[in-house]
Amino acid sequence: MRQGKVKWYNGKKCFGFVSPDAPNADGNMDDVFVHSSALKEAGIRFLNENDIVEFDEEPRNGKLSVTTIKLIQRDEESARQFQERRAERRRAREERKKHEEQTERKEKRGFAFWKK
Repeated sequence: MRQGKVKWYNGKKCFGFVSPDAPNADGNMDDVFVHSSALKEAGIRFLNENDIVEFDEEPRNGKLSVTTIKLIQRDEESARQFQERRAERRRAREERKKHEEQTERKEKRGFAFWKK
């Protein structure tokens, strides 16, 4: 298995890339494609930038792709930033929903007032 760092991973797009630390048997140091299916097989829910992983690879469509992956070390700073962004999006979504409900109630009240 080779070791490397997660260059980036997008959970919405379900893929990302790992930068290997050392060349493979062919001397290739190119970034390796990671699909969410490899994470699912390994029982990993998500990857953060700069996480350290071990992986096996195979060529697919002329490019290197991860077949098996193992999380070695989580980058705590990236994980913290990810959780903060996630919490902020959740708060914004809840505020939008609350505002829409208030607006809907006002519209219903106003309609009933004019109907009398």
